[in-house]
Amino acid sequence: MASIFLLILLSPWTSDCTYNKKDVKKVLSFLSIELKDNFQILKNESGGFKDYYETFTLNISDNDFKLISQKLKTSKNFKGLFTDYNNMPSSNYKIYDTVDFETPNHFQREYFSSRKMENGTFHFIIQLDKQDKKLNYI
Repeated sequence: MASIFLLILLSPWTSDCTYNKKDVKKVLSFLSIELKDNFQILKNESGGFKDYYETFTLNISDNDFKLISQKLKTSKNFKGLFTDYNNMPSSNYKIYDTVDFETPNHFQREYFSSRKMENGTFHFIIQLDKQDKKLNYI
C-alpha cells in the first residue's frame, strides 16, 4: 500500500523523466508547429496541483528556427519588433487572442485557445531564442 502511495506522490517527476520527442511533437502539432529536423530536449518540467503547467526547452536546427520564425513574422497577428521590454504586447484571454512579436533576443507567440489540450492547458507561449536557436514552450 505504501508503494502505491509513493508512486502516486512521485508521478509528476516520473512523467518528466519519461517525456520524449513524440510527446513534444504532439504538443507542438496542437500549436500548428512542425519540426522537420532532429531536435534535442534540453529541459522539461510539468506540475501544479491547482493550475497545471508544462514547460520544455529544445535545441532545434537552423532550418527549423528559420521556418518557425518566418511563420511568426508573416502571421496576421505579428505586431512587429519591440525593444522596450516594459511595453511588450500580450494576448487577451477573454477573446482567445493570439499575439506574435519580435524582440532583439527572441521571437514569441502567445495565445489563449478555446480548445484545451488533454491536460487542460489553454494558454500557450512559444519563444525562439535568436542567439542559441532554442525553442522554449511554456
